[in-house]
Amino acid sequence: MIIVFGNQKGGCGKTTNCIQFANYLAYKGKNCVVLDVDFQKSIVDRRNQDLENFDNKPLYEVIDAEMNDVAKTIADFKEINDGHLLIDLPGRVDDEALITILQNADVVIVPFRYDRLTMDSTALFIKIMEYYKIKAKIFFLPNNIESSVKYETKEQVKEILKEYGMITDEIPSRVIMQRLYTIDIEKKAIEVVSKAYDCIIENAGIQ
Repeated sequence: MIIVFGNQKGGCGKTTNCIQFANYLAYKGKNCVVLDVDFQKSIVDRRNQDLENFDNKPLYEVIDAEMNDVAKTIADFKEINDGHLLIDLPGRVDDEALITILQNADVVIVPFRYDRLTMDSTALFIKIMEYYKIKAKIFFLPNNIESSVKYETKEQVKEILKEYGMITDEIPSRVIMQRLYTIDIEKKAIEVVSKAYDCIIENAGIQ
């Protein structure tokens, strides 16, 4: 299964949730590979640091992929058909290779917040998926949500997003979510993400 993390904006939690979701799948005993096509290569850098600082054996592979190699990597993965391929998209989907990724996706996870700027970028990302007739199951992941903040348009936003996909449980704002490792997931992080991630796993049919 190909699982893509995307939105038309950086800083909304794509990379954080891609890593934590891979960690969570590994924790659940599921096979996965992470393909880092983001220009910043944050996941690849994080993996290299983890290998230098820890003796733990990685629970999944992280692949540094260039845009020109994406189509072949996806084709190779589909031929093997073993486990799940997680892909972290850049903050701006404006390349043919990135559209190819979306067209091959089985699941698209869209991290977002209820602030105006993030919602505008989420709306644009939805339009892109509609334009290219993306057939993947779409999950909107409320991410880094502050319990002390009153999001006045929250219910309106949820009603709109329900027309395009499923809205998961919220992932609250917690420091533990920023303590990212690509070799393990901390118990406190599991407690933070479990409801939202289990919602995706169960409704997407991730085996």
